[in-house]
Amino acid sequence: MSKQPDHGANSANNRVSEPTRRIIFDRMLIARASSGIGALALVLAVLAFLLQHDITPLVLASTVIGIVGIVLWTLLAPDDLRGMIRGRQAQYGSNSILSTILVIGIVAVVYTLTVNSGVAADLTTIGYYSLNSDVKAMVDSLDRPIQITAFYNVSKLSVKALDAPILRMFADAAPDKVKLSVIDPDEQPLIAKNFGLVGGFGIYVSYLDATGQPDPRFTEQSRGDYARENLIAEAILQLRAKGQYRILFTIGHDEIGTDIEKKEDAYGIRAGAENVGIATGTIDLKNEDIPPGTTALVLLRPQRDFAADEVSKIAKYMADGGKLLIMAKPAYVGVINFMVPPDSPMATYLWENWGIRPQNDIVFDPDNSVSDPFRLLASAVSRQHPIMKRDAEGTTQLRPLLTIAQSWEISANKPDPVNIVPLIYTSKNSVGKKNLAQVAANPNDPANLKVAQGDLPGPLVMAAALENTKSHARLIVIGDADWAYNDTVQQFDGDLLWTNMIDWLTNYLSNISVQPKIKQLPLIVDTATLNIVTLISLVLLPGVVLFTGGLVWWDRVRRQ
Repeated sequence: MSKQPDHGANSANNRVSEPTRRIIFDRMLIARASSGIGALALVLAVLAFLLQHDITPLVLASTVIGIVGIVLWTLLAPDDLRGMIRGRQAQYGSNSILSTILVIGIVAVVYTLTVNSGVAADLTTIGYYSLNSDVKAMVDSLDRPIQITAFYNVSKLSVKALDAPILRMFADAAPDKVKLSVIDPDEQPLIAKNFGLVGGFGIYVSYLDATGQPDPRFTEQSRGDYARENLIAEAILQLRAKGQYRILFTIGHDEIGTDIEKKEDAYGIRAGAENVGIATGTIDLKNEDIPPGTTALVLLRPQRDFAADEVSKIAKYMADGGKLLIMAKPAYVGVINFMVPPDSPMATYLWENWGIRPQNDIVFDPDNSVSDPFRLLASAVSRQHPIMKRDAEGTTQLRPLLTIAQSWEISANKPDPVNIVPLIYTSKNSVGKKNLAQVAANPNDPANLKVAQGDLPGPLVMAAALENTKSHARLIVIGDADWAYNDTVQQFDGDLLWTNMIDWLTNYLSNISVQPKIKQLPLIVDTATLNIVTLISLVLLPGVVLFTGGLVWWDRVRRQ
């Protein structure tokens, strides 16, 4: 008869063995928890160092905790690491926590290194996140490093999020040449003040000085209320153009003053040129030669005529492809003698070399005038020439106001290489009065509206643009200068006329303009959303794996 099992003895044995099993289980649990905490701490230490670029208390504390955790794991379970490496414990899922943490750490470290490396790749087929080819070439050709400084206060956070991809395109295009800085002006008001920021938003492009900081002397602000590729590129081109364009105003002939510091009568047009990066200055041709690098020469209502040697300097400058703007008032007062004498050197030069000269009259136009017939509005303008276009498309034209102005005679036998385009016409009922003294004595006399003997019937040419196709020299003449005064230049399109004249002479605007990029970036999200995406990618998804592995491990340990 077989012996029945002694269940009581087995129960006793089980009760005796349970404390020993519980002690081993607690020890292994502590060991593996220490390994997980230690691995997490080491990963945190590496990430903190990569982000902060310094050994901070967080880095030190995380490193110490990581080392202690790993050492404790080794001491409490010396065979656990050997078993994990040999794979004997993999079937129980005991190394899932440590493995998952290591995967998270490796991914996070690689991600952080990539973000901070300045290396970017645009994998879209049509280059959504790359600069336009011409803008990219312009950035690559920079001979000095620049910084793009973007200011956004809390009210502009939505704009900041939309602008981020555009700004990153410039920084990614040339990391060694383009530095990007995003600043809250409310938190750093001194920096905002140094840039001259007004309001809570602004984007500036600056050359860096010897210390690597933005140079306020070489800083341009981008136009617009948000970041646009072509506008930032134009600001860079304006920055590069500083010093490359130089306009000189003649002095010494009682011209209208343009000194900016003294705020003279016509300093506004000169300040306007300076504000867009065109250097300006003055020149006395009696004592100075026209220096190399002069982009354009401006004669702003001289009252005394130029001597022959001065005209020779101008003629040499123009023969080398120079650019000249002449604003000549008629001699309605006795002090004005500019190009009045029959043997005037300047009038002779213009007639012989350009086929144009002033007619020394005062023009009245009863059909197109403001207040008085000698304050005449342009009756007709050239629709083809860019100087008279109000917009790039040329759908509307400028209509400037000329006050006490003279007309210009165009030669029937102009020099062959010279093209002449009349810019401003009077009406057919206009009159060019030749008796200046009589007109000046009584400008409101109705007789001034009638053609007398010697007078010039309309229509009359009040301004013209001329170009020598061989030397590429350019000349603009206009029979008035009052529209250029500070208090009138913004009336009746005077500011636009000045801008268009200077642009046609220098091609400045053409050289700093960039066509906009016609494509919408398909992924534009705010910073908070990008942080959520990063959190999901680096923490949440691996964390699900970690949690699942922990459940499996716990279940198998509980079943042992």
